[in-house]
Order: sequence, then structure tokens, then C-alpha cells
Amino acid sequence: MKDSFVLKQIDVFPIDDISIYRQDANLLVKNISADIVYIDPPYNSRQYSRFYHVLENLTKWNKPELYGVALKQQAENMSDYCRANAKSKFYELIKDLQAKYIVVSYNNTYDSKSDSSKNKISLDNIKNILENKGSTKIFDKDYRYFTAGNTDFQNHKEYLFVTRAKSAKHN
Repeated sequence: MKDSFVLKQIDVFPIDDISIYRQDANLLVKNISADIVYIDPPYNSRQYSRFYHVLENLTKWNKPELYGVALKQQAENMSDYCRANAKSKFYELIKDLQAKYIVVSYNNTYDSKSDSSKNKISLDNIKNILENKGSTKIFDKDYRYFTAGNTDFQNHKEYLFVTRAKSAKHN
């Protein structure tokens, strides 16, 4: 059996009023509003742009020089959510967000033995920041964690926070 990869064009349908943005979310939220916002920030030391660059490069038709065994590109778009100031950046994002509902996904690797896997924002930090914004419900599901073989993480869960904002300005 031969492995194959096929990229098929999807059927598109017309949408009259849509906006797509590509900028720092902490800056963007100061200028837009929405009914629902879904947030899946990086929350550990692993920079998304280093590991998940393929789709962006396809979209922009970039052909960056890759290096090393993992064929990574040079660092760009390095996120503060992967650094020690992640909690303050998340607080700022939620504070400035103008939305009726905020949905945040998260997984609980805060107590991971691997420094690069440890969350920069704790579960309680996210909960408290969102509860300050409005009524928040938390849903969780047991989930198999990703490992390169160096981590034995117990009780891994994926969380989904759904917050109904107390008040928000809407266009």
C-alpha cells in the first residue's frame, strides 16, 4: 500500500460580511467586538510559530530555510504567552475583549515534570481572570497528553471555559 497525500479544493459558499485579521490578539481586541470569541493561546514554553508554521507558510506561500533534525524555521512571531509574563498578557487580553461570550481551551500541564510543558498560566489563574469578566462555566474531559517519551503525566485533562461577559460594547 502506497502512502499518498492529496490536497483537494474545498467547496466554498458566499459569505457577505466576514473579516479576517492577522495581528497580535492583545492589540486586535482593542479595536473589534464580537458575539463569541474562541481563544486557544499557547500556555507553555513551546512557541507555536516554531512547531505549527506549515499552514501559515502554505497560506503565504513562504519557502523558509529550514534547519536541524526537526527542520524548524528561524524564530519569528514569538509569543508572550510562552513566557513568564503570560498571566499578565492573558489578563490584559480578557480585560480588553469586547464580546458577549468568551470560550477558552486549556490543558492542565501546569505540574508537568518537563519545563517546556509546564503551563505559564495556572488553571486557577485562568478561572479567576475569566470569572472577573463574567459568569464562567468550566467543562473538562480526560485526554491523552502529547509526549515525546520523556513525560509521565497523570490525570491529564482538556478544559473548556465558557464565559458570559458582564457587559461589552458591541458594534
